Amino acid sequence: METVRRLAVLLALGAVVSANPVNVQECTLKPVEKNEGVTVVYTTSRVTSGCISRGPIDPNLEVHVLSLKFSDPPKMLELPFSVSAAKGNSQRTVFVVSSNAPYILLKVSVTDHPLTFIHKPRRVYVQGSNSNATVLPESDEELLKWVDEKYGGVSSFAVLDKPSRVHFKVGREPSATPDCIPQPDFDAEQYLETETTSHETESCLGSSGNTGNESHILWLKEALGQAVDLNMKMTCDRGELPQGLPVLLVLKGPRGVLWKIDELPPYTKFLTSGNYSIKTFGLWPVEGTNLSDTKEGLMKEAYLNGFPSIASFTEIPSAKSIILELVRCAEARATTSPRVISPSESSLNEKFQQLLRTFPSWRCMDDAIEVALPRSYLLALKGSISEITLEDPSCRAKENATHFVLSSKLGDCKTQVEENIRAKNQLVLTVASVPDKITVPFQCDLPEKLSLHLCPALDCSLPLSTITVVVNQVTYVQVSFRTTNKESSVQLRDCFLRTPGTASPQPLIHEGTPQGSVQILSSSSMKIDFSFIYKVEEGRWSPPSTTLLCQALLIRPGQEPHRLEASLDVKLENPNPPPNRGLGISTVLGITFGAFFIGVLLTAALWYIYSHTRPMAKMQPVSTNLPPSESSSTNHSIGSTQSTPCSTSSMA
Repeated sequence: METVRRLAVLLALGAVVSANPVNVQECTLKPVEKNEGVTVVYTTSRVTSGCISRGPIDPNLEVHVLSLKFSDPPKMLELPFSVSAAKGNSQRTVFVVSSNAPYILLKVSVTDHPLTFIHKPRRVYVQGSNSNATVLPESDEELLKWVDEKYGGVSSFAVLDKPSRVHFKVGREPSATPDCIPQPDFDAEQYLETETTSHETESCLGSSGNTGNESHILWLKEALGQAVDLNMKMTCDRGELPQGLPVLLVLKGPRGVLWKIDELPPYTKFLTSGNYSIKTFGLWPVEGTNLSDTKEGLMKEAYLNGFPSIASFTEIPSAKSIILELVRCAEARATTSPRVISPSESSLNEKFQQLLRTFPSWRCMDDAIEVALPRSYLLALKGSISEITLEDPSCRAKENATHFVLSSKLGDCKTQVEENIRAKNQLVLTVASVPDKITVPFQCDLPEKLSLHLCPALDCSLPLSTITVVVNQVTYVQVSFRTTNKESSVQLRDCFLRTPGTASPQPLIHEGTPQGSVQILSSSSMKIDFSFIYKVEEGRWSPPSTTLLCQALLIRPGQEPHRLEASLDVKLENPNPPPNRGLGISTVLGITFGAFFIGVLLTAALWYIYSHTRPMAKMQPVSTNLPPSESSSTNHSIGSTQSTPCSTSSMA
């Protein structure tokens, strides 16, 4: 229900009143005054100087040294100091605290853990824990040496710059480092987190004064982790909060940061670098925009969006979370705040457009647009949604348990692509209780991309529909970079052909210098045209395909060059195949000799098989001339044998 209530408030918003932007040069940033009602608080684990080490000789003791530094410290200062311990940890903990403030009260909160604070007398006071006042060295170096000699080691050391709250974790695993040697800009994320109120916040209302359309610029130099929580609070110490105060947030962060936005007062717009998500509605990360890397450029973004009053400009070294607190009261802004538009004065169409301008539900892909409209957005609309389409009514969204989802190729659904960098279309909602359809125009920037195209001729204005390279003929190539950042430029460094079966790639451009037949035809900050000839020796046939690869450097003011790469698979066409010259004499002789040799071997093999496989009887020799003695004996024997029956018959 709370989500529905917030949506209902957003849907009741009217159009934001725009003011004419002032000249950037008219604005001179100066420190904010207390009466301007702007406070920026951020949480970080990055300390001015710090180190960790193995700790004291006593394994049941931790000793942590803290040096609290304040520029222009107040006469009296209270500092909340919370301590948490790992479960089951019973080690004694000693905090040695030094400060340059004339009077500081540490308000300690801890649960069931033995603590002792060692501090200077009449300078530091401790509430909520045991403490001992003693004379401590003034310098950090001497203080660290004193603690090391007294306890036989130091668990950690940190210099905290203007902390407004400290949270310390004890009971961590001891470091293996024997000595605690302070390092500048030290990350103490393992055990320490501080909340710091920025004293570097500046403002500039311009020569025209505060028009009521105020902007707040937060420039985060380093994000501790990939996500940064952002919370914006508006309070009033007297009277009521203003209704309909237009506010613009400009959130500039390092590359890859995700802004997780929590509380936002009504009528708040925002511009972000990197991606962002809205915690209240549970949206997936949405791609932000490209923001300038200079103060003047960020202020210009606010001016161009109709918010000429720079109510705050804050540079934050590093942070995990940021809170922007504004003190604004209705009576104080009565003369400058725009008139609140009541729901009856604004159509449902305008209300829904305002909601989606605040929480966009679309994003551009490389060759498509995607829309994922949370169903929770539509709960605040009276009447059921029967259909959601793009401008082309045939492109309808599909409904699941949480979202209306729609995806379309860039060339479909009447999507218009401007200058190859921006896609435009509109959502069309059919609501049962509204006679007219609700239309919400939207646009999104296409992602940055390095591309390769083959050109039909010297003019690369019309890329080829085919990707074929004709062998031994001129091929025209265009390398282009797509971006909305006008301050960017690319430098072509290397291009080469990688062909299957070859030992090494064929260089075309090496470190910006053309190789062989390559010619640079034209060059600009975002586009380079060149030509080359893929050569094959006469009488040889080319492989069927190759891959063209190019590498470039992306240059942005104030940033390190970023390497980009693109590739294109192309077919190779050889219009002149090698001629058929017939067989030479050496080839013919080789074939003849090979045939003869094979015949000899085959004959020998057949004879071997025959001689080893015929019957044994046929292998015995038959003699035709026998010796005489053998012949007589044989004949006699035969005659005797044959005469026996005759003798028997005669006797009978």
